[in-house]
Amino acid sequence: MSSKMNRRMLLRGAAGFTLALPFLPSLFGNDKEAFAAGGPKRFVALATQHGGVWQPRMYPDAMTLTDKSSYAGHEVRRGNLALKVDNNVASLSDVLTGDASKLTSTLAQKMNILRGLDVTFYLAHHRGGHLGNYADNDGNGSDGQAVQSKRRQTIDQVLAYSGKFYNDLSSIRERSLVIGGGGMSHGFSNPGNQSGEIQKLTPENDSLALFNKIFVPPEDPAQTRPPIVDRVLEDYKRLRNGNRRLSAKDKQRLDDHMDRVNELERKLNVSASCGDVQVPPSSSIDEWGNSSFSVDPEAQKRFWQLMNDVIVAAFACNTSRIVTMNITDHFSAYVGDWHQDVAHQANLSPEQHDINFQAHRRFFQDVYLDLVSKLDALEDATGGTVLDHTLVQWTQESGCVTHDPIEMCVVTAGSADGFFKTGSYCDYRNLQKQAAVAGDTNLVDSHVGLVYNQWLGNVLQSMGLSPADYETDGYGGYGLVQLSTEGWYGGYNKYGSAELGVMSEILPFLKV
Repeated sequence: MSSKMNRRMLLRGAAGFTLALPFLPSLFGNDKEAFAAGGPKRFVALATQHGGVWQPRMYPDAMTLTDKSSYAGHEVRRGNLALKVDNNVASLSDVLTGDASKLTSTLAQKMNILRGLDVTFYLAHHRGGHLGNYADNDGNGSDGQAVQSKRRQTIDQVLAYSGKFYNDLSSIRERSLVIGGGGMSHGFSNPGNQSGEIQKLTPENDSLALFNKIFVPPEDPAQTRPPIVDRVLEDYKRLRNGNRRLSAKDKQRLDDHMDRVNELERKLNVSASCGDVQVPPSSSIDEWGNSSFSVDPEAQKRFWQLMNDVIVAAFACNTSRIVTMNITDHFSAYVGDWHQDVAHQANLSPEQHDINFQAHRRFFQDVYLDLVSKLDALEDATGGTVLDHTLVQWTQESGCVTHDPIEMCVVTAGSADGFFKTGSYCDYRNLQKQAAVAGDTNLVDSHVGLVYNQWLGNVLQSMGLSPADYETDGYGGYGLVQLSTEGWYGGYNKYGSAELGVMSEILPFLKV
């Protein structure tokens, strides 16, 4: 078990349902045990659409960037995260603002804010780019179209089937929880053997159904379950190996099917318990019944906080340790075409940008901060909190200009079991290489920096993998490296050996 349990308590999600969990000592007093590395690592990726938040509102004050170093041929900068508190509202920046009882100085020192990470080509609207499968994009432009056939696993699925991450599956009911919208996770059709086609994983949007996937009811000692695989194994072998008419694709389909049966068998044999966890009486899916859900940020808040509570239960019970959430809601009461009227106008109109900014701040308060503060309230059996052993990242589809994956922001919480230094605002931009230029048709300047693939590789390393486990094509980091062919793109001809040659390394200022 990953968390200490000695008495009963109720952990109530803000959205309304109750998970009955064991007493959590970290919620009472200040006698938490000191953090010690060595606990089970966990990874959570939250992704939101568009982006387009102007830098002064997204990031802390540039005056805090007092540490400077030369890296990849240019100067990179770092500063300490400084929390400001006014009337019980705490803030690291205009967007990263929340209730001071949740966004505490202790929590702030467990966070990092990274600026200046780019995709080297024009990606525009996408889902897979958050986690390394750049093929999952809408084909806006020749760059995006050129990579749509070059599919890769997303890093969550690399971890889900890595023996270095899951060295013990005895309590794991779900290798990964894929949540929200149309999903953003991709994996092999036969993940057990790491073979077959790369396919999108079907996401779950029902928090009660998700709970049922990770909850292991108390075992009935009188019940015995014959192995599922044994029932079909001989038929499978006879058909696969004895039928000469069977095509290679059909053999792959059979192998994929048996892999899924094997995984189902494994899940059914999981024995785990975290006390008498009560089944939630309501589900996130109930919120969708309201016709105004898409313009009701309070309903969206309830929806995602129900999901957060299930994630907390999964980590407390150690029945899953990987989560991805593709969040397509806008957290705004704006009625109209958000895509065209707000997201695509955010770098052109101060009024539209303000709507966009307010929505991003609400997402941080209602979803991201809600989750990480709950994880930081769970004491881990190895010391510290569950968050200390976890990495929770929030990424946006674009940087400060919608469509442009330049100056993309990565907000993290947790040190991944002591792998990362935290409490920093890191700026990796090259101020000598400008991307977007403010003018009559654009109000935002931007600069290129380091390559986002480097960060994805850092995540995999923080979870226990080595570069040799995931690097391909002669490049470091994780994900396809392709230079832009579109001359108008701000990242065109901006990335060379200096940026591409360091991608196996841990990003500046983050290494313990």
